Order: sequence, then C-alpha cells, then structure tokens
Amino acid sequence: MVLTQYRIAAVTSALSATRMGTYLNATGFGAGATALDIYVWNALVSGAFFSALHVCEVVVRNAIAHALELKYGPNWPWDPGFDRSLSKWSKNELLSAKQRTQIGSTGKVIAELKFAFWCQLFTARQDQHIWNAHLHTVFPLLPLPLTVAMGRKMLYDDMEALRGFRNRIAHHEPIFAYPLAEHHARIQRLVNLRCGDTQQWLAQWEIVSTTMGARP
Repeated sequence: MVLTQYRIAAVTSALSATRMGTYLNATGFGAGATALDIYVWNALVSGAFFSALHVCEVVVRNAIAHALELKYGPNWPWDPGFDRSLSKWSKNELLSAKQRTQIGSTGKVIAELKFAFWCQLFTARQDQHIWNAHLHTVFPLLPLPLTVAMGRKMLYDDMEALRGFRNRIAHHEPIFAYPLAEHHARIQRLVNLRCGDTQQWLAQWEIVSTTMGARP
C-alpha cells in the first residue's frame, strides 16, 4: 500500500501516534512492511478470526446447553439445583441474564450469557453435576482414552485461551504477536469435538489461514 507522507501523517494522527507506536516497533515482518501495512493486516486477520470465533462460541455454548438440558431439563436456567451448583459470580451472571427474559425463554438466556460463563462450566466443580454423565454425549469426538476430567480440562484450557484472544480482538487491540496458528487450531478442535461436519463446513469458508498467509 503506497501512501504519501502527508496521508501517512494524517492516518497516524487519526489513529493516534501512541496506538501506532506498537506497530512502528513491531518485529518479525518483512523489511518493506510499514507500520500501516502491519496495522491493516492486523485488522484483517482480526476480522477473519472473529467470524471463526463466532461459530466456535455458538457451537460450544449450544453443546453445553445440550448437557444442561439433559441434566436439568429444558428450563435449566430456572432450576434450583443448577443454581446451587454455580459459583457466586456465575450465579450473578445467570440471574442478570434471566432478568432480561421471561421464564421458559431458555434460548434468549443462552444468547445473553457471556463467554466467561460458559468457560466456568468447565471447571472441576461441574464434573459430578454435568460432565461425568454427559461430556462424551455432547462432545462425541473427544478421544475415548481421555478421562472426563482430562477432556473437560482440555476444553476449558482451549476456551479460556480463546476467550482472552476474543476479548482482545473485540477491543481492537493488536494480535500479531499472539500464537495465531495455535488459536486457529483451538477453534477447529473445539468445533470438531462437537460436530465434524460443522468443522468441515467452517473450513470451507473461513479465511483465517489465507489472511495469516498474507502477513506483510
């Protein structure tokens, strides 16, 4: 991208010199890559990841909701037993989501709950309540040699890593120094563990690999 010095100065001012400092000092790019080249690529790869993360989050939270329905029934957000199984933070998040919906509107509660809430359901405290009975049902492609605790922790670790990564993208922060290939693999793995067909469908149209390959 060829820009005049005047336009470079104008864009840098609009984005802020402080913000652009991160890109001016970036390493690991080609000798001809400018700060604005890196900025553009960072924005494009962030967008590519966000669409893949969208699918991943929806698929995983629906899998968890499936397990909760198997345990507590279709109105699981209002089940007292489920509420008692939660940490104080998770209880507050669930209460806040329910306050914005009507009793029985489980789908709306699912959409209101934060990614962090779903991550918290993969802590060890939920093994006896949910995962000992239902982990392999809702994630049928988990390798069978894995114990429930091992499989649940693998899911938790992947989700927590992606949660922090997702939040950074959502706040328009640089992600070029992150292990992008590893995060891409996490997305593919989580979706595949729930449904191989959905992972193959996602692979047909997501552009993460292509955009990462265009690194300046």
